[in-house]
Amino acid sequence: MKNKIFALALVAVAMTAVSCEEDYKLYDTNQVDAVSFNYYNSRNVADSVITYNFGYDIAEQHEIDIPVTLMGVPKSEARSIDLKVVADSTDMVEGVNYTVARAEIGANAVRDTVKIMLLRGKDEEIQTKQKQLRIEIGVNDQLRPTGFKTFTVKYSDFRITKTPGWWLQWSPLPKYSFENAQLFFKYFNELMPKANKDVYDELIKKYGDYFVNAGSTGGPFAFYDQIIINYVLIPMYNDHKDDIEWQSVPSF
Repeated sequence: MKNKIFALALVAVAMTAVSCEEDYKLYDTNQVDAVSFNYYNSRNVADSVITYNFGYDIAEQHEIDIPVTLMGVPKSEARSIDLKVVADSTDMVEGVNYTVARAEIGANAVRDTVKIMLLRGKDEEIQTKQKQLRIEIGVNDQLRPTGFKTFTVKYSDFRITKTPGWWLQWSPLPKYSFENAQLFFKYFNELMPKANKDVYDELIKKYGDYFVNAGSTGGPFAFYDQIIINYVLIPMYNDHKDDIEWQSVPSF
């Protein structure tokens, strides 16, 4: 009986060894390593599209970061990712609407980021029309595509001319205009994190960047009015009390 058990154990060990050897053979270290897009959206769901509107942002360019993952062996030198434009699904123009700021797997890395820089001031059409860029991972002598091979970036510069619901007429804000809202968010994004980073993060989490998720019942001014007045609107008023029209004077 003992001999029988011992023999079965030897067979099991042998089968395991063969299995491990076969698994090892599945990856050929001589083949070209592969790379794929690996983006997860705000709901933590794998996605292949990023959409951006400049809106109240005062910047003239915006960086889109697209995570990529290596399937293969890290190397001691950076390796270029061959990005191809899918022409029949793209109406952006390189150098006018975007530039490719980075497209590589860094040295000793298994994860990296493709960076697309969106440009604002060279195409007036994006103020009335959303444009898109569709890219595809190609093949070069360093990397080949696998998994999610294509990715789409959409962008626009739609100007918000209608007063948002949270921009209350009785609040000590300037009279609404797109330019005044841009100025407000410039002060908000510069001063609020310095005054209270926790509250700033809470506001962004609750209402979104540029308060895009704020409702029409006061939004941030329903619960955070005093801290916004103290640390954003009063400094803004002191700098611009004569060159823009105010609904009322902000005060402590």
